[in-house]
Amino acid sequence: MRMRQIEAFRAVMMSGGVTAAASMLNISQPSVSRLIADLEYSVGFALFERRGGRVHPTAQAETLFEAVQRSFTGLDLLAQAARRIRAHPVGTVRIACLSALATTILPPVLRRFRERHAEVKVTVEALGQRAIEDRVFLGQADLGIGVATPPREGIRVTPLIRADYVCALPPGHRLLEREMVQVADLAGESFIGPMHEADALWNGIDAALAAHGVMVDRLLECQQSLPIYAYVEAGLGLAIVEPFSARLFRRLGVAVRPVRPAIGFDFTLLEPDIGPTPPPITWLAEAVWQEAEACLRAGS
Repeated sequence: MRMRQIEAFRAVMMSGGVTAAASMLNISQPSVSRLIADLEYSVGFALFERRGGRVHPTAQAETLFEAVQRSFTGLDLLAQAARRIRAHPVGTVRIACLSALATTILPPVLRRFRERHAEVKVTVEALGQRAIEDRVFLGQADLGIGVATPPREGIRVTPLIRADYVCALPPGHRLLEREMVQVADLAGESFIGPMHEADALWNGIDAALAAHGVMVDRLLECQQSLPIYAYVEAGLGLAIVEPFSARLFRRLGVAVRPVRPAIGFDFTLLEPDIGPTPPPITWLAEAVWQEAEACLRAGS
């Protein structure tokens, strides 16, 4: 069993095909196929089944892949460290952030950052939670802003803030008379909800509806809160959403009310778990925390 064979096997498992694996490794497709065949001979069992022009891993391949991934973790972390070290001498800070926070929390923070570090280039990617974690793990982001999820090796997580969701209501809605909205009040309403396959940012909403036996008319689904607020403003229904974006949409006539029982989630800061945090990232993390606190104190 040779290292190049293991690399080819890992690339096929990660990319889902021989052609994609060849591109990842910058070698020819026949070379990948030969390396896989040699590995199968070496281990004594089939790793892939060929059906309809595609390869499908066997149960033995899945088991072997788990062991391979564990052995590669250390190398991945070294590569992550190299990318982070390489990025900072050129004066670039890379942020991966949930879109709602990228448009509400980050603008005032980055304005202050620019005043302190005028020479530093900042790149921001607005992403979902899983993509944020991947960017941080791979060393492609120096700071991630997301939600609390199970720990992942290679990622350093710091609590940011716990935020209670709010009910966003369109102009003229009957629930505007309430100072707060009970989950039970949503029964039968046109509800703009998260997609059922959405990430951890939205899990608590479906859980709260189910816990109270509330059935809603879910005819519009969306995974990100900014468009959800816009759909509320258009009169397409109401929604339970994160509170940070509320101040952007109040001027358009969207009203928000607290939800009871409260539905909240913990937001977090993520960074590569390699070496000390560079000073600009330390400043950014503190500034993001301060702005998030101020935003919630001001009622979003």
